[in-house]
Amino acid sequence: MFKARSSAMWRLLCLVAFVLIAVSPVVMAQDWSFTVPQNTVNVYINGDGTARIVYDIVFVNDPGAPAMDGIDVGMPNSSYDLSATSASLNGVPITNIDHSPYVTPGIGVELGSHAIGSGQTGQFHFETTVQNLVYKDSKDEEYASVEFSPTWFDGSMAHGTTRLEVNLHLPVGVTSEEPRYHDEPFTEAYFEDDRVVYSWIKEDAQPDRKYVFGVSFPRRVVDEGVIQTTPAFTFPDLSSCCSSPVFWFGGMAIGWAVLSFLGKRTQKQRRMKYMPPAVSVEGSGVKRGLTAVEAAILLEAPLDKVMTMILFGLVKKGVITVESEKPLRVKVQEPLPEDLKLRYYERRFINAIGDDGQPAEGALRELIIDLIGDVNKKLTGFSRNETKVYYKDIAARAWQQVEAADTPQVLGERWGDGLEWTMLDDDWDHRTREVFRDRPVVLPRWWWYYRPWVASTGHARPSTPMPSGGGGAPVTLPTLPGADFANTVVTGVENAANTVVSSVESFTSRITGTTNPPPKTSSSSSSSRGGGYSCACACACAGCACACAGGGR
Repeated sequence: MFKARSSAMWRLLCLVAFVLIAVSPVVMAQDWSFTVPQNTVNVYINGDGTARIVYDIVFVNDPGAPAMDGIDVGMPNSSYDLSATSASLNGVPITNIDHSPYVTPGIGVELGSHAIGSGQTGQFHFETTVQNLVYKDSKDEEYASVEFSPTWFDGSMAHGTTRLEVNLHLPVGVTSEEPRYHDEPFTEAYFEDDRVVYSWIKEDAQPDRKYVFGVSFPRRVVDEGVIQTTPAFTFPDLSSCCSSPVFWFGGMAIGWAVLSFLGKRTQKQRRMKYMPPAVSVEGSGVKRGLTAVEAAILLEAPLDKVMTMILFGLVKKGVITVESEKPLRVKVQEPLPEDLKLRYYERRFINAIGDDGQPAEGALRELIIDLIGDVNKKLTGFSRNETKVYYKDIAARAWQQVEAADTPQVLGERWGDGLEWTMLDDDWDHRTREVFRDRPVVLPRWWWYYRPWVASTGHARPSTPMPSGGGGAPVTLPTLPGADFANTVVTGVENAANTVVSSVESFTSRITGTTNPPPKTSSSSSSSRGGGYSCACACACAGCACACAGGGR
């Protein structure tokens, strides 16, 4: 009898495992596209250790995208109360609320007939109560602590920027002088309904990024016994539980979670592979004559780096001036000289710049798609692997030329001339700091077209214009200590890369869908969900990390 039951149990476990593994890729294969222009959350921390969490989120479904028929909201922990949860969309109450099958822990709201259709906007309101949010402060025994991360969304679905507002309403009894913020200073603080409120506002937040906001306050304002502590991890005694079905189901759950994590990571890596595969027989020999930007495409460099290479190429030619980094705003120098030689992708980049000085991401996506197609055609009949090795060697030799410079002026000139080639180095920022650490540098002539750098160095911009042809009256260019130069350059390039597109993952995944789409499957999910990967967490204390799981549909 025991053997029969054991055999039946194993068949059941195998069936469950097969279903879980089979369903996972189907869930992750959806293709939604939306923006989240506003995400406002109010967290009311109470003296009994509970918190009322209130979200007001605006969703805008992209034209042509599937309807968003559900929204998943990540929770700080599993102690939320479904009976105390409510939601509405555009003022209409939504009653189909349950545990989210995709966000753990999280709550799923089924919109049903109120789904946000293609091109439509939805005002989503959500409230729930969660327990066990107040933890012992790690820096002061007389203080308690809360850290909270508002729910976020999968970058392959959500794009654009979000006005993120997080308001932490502290327990009644805290005075204005007593609270302490954690790593990030609050935007403003005020009293409301006898509570101190710390407010953080980010006008250009990324909808797919995790932000953590924390505050500490005197423990006297919360009830005795409600402050949580983080237990030390100990391995359980498995000797008495290995024969239990609970043990095997738990092991399978952990295994499924690992498979799901690996699947999501693989999917993310897949989305970043934008070059189409070679469908013909691999050729031989090296394809010479590619520009640094085209070589970056061949090497599948991150597309924010590719766009930054184009940007700085135009800055070096004196075609554009960067007037603001965050948000990125550039000014085109007009009229352009008739004899100025520009690559087609450089002209496309200039044409993508709007009247507000910001590049339009839609135009940049089309530029990159055409650039990928052009590079792919140029590789026909050549060995991709040999060509990749060839251009990596060019990048290495570009660095060698810089290192061999024997004067500060030559050092600056060689670095400026070979900037795009050196940027092919995967560890470009570290290499730049190492090369320039102890060597003074004369600033390159094109330096002055990048205005934020001028302000950061404290040097005055030459009064003589710097035409792209290199003519004009001579000017004396200042010399910077190498470490200062490297830090300024690395920071400037990083800022440019972080702002030239709003989300590199979303930007790349949309391009990959055209240039290197995943193979079609024979099955598809009948559900069309909005909300993507989302998660929220509130945990522990000042200096400890929030731990939470992501999911989505």
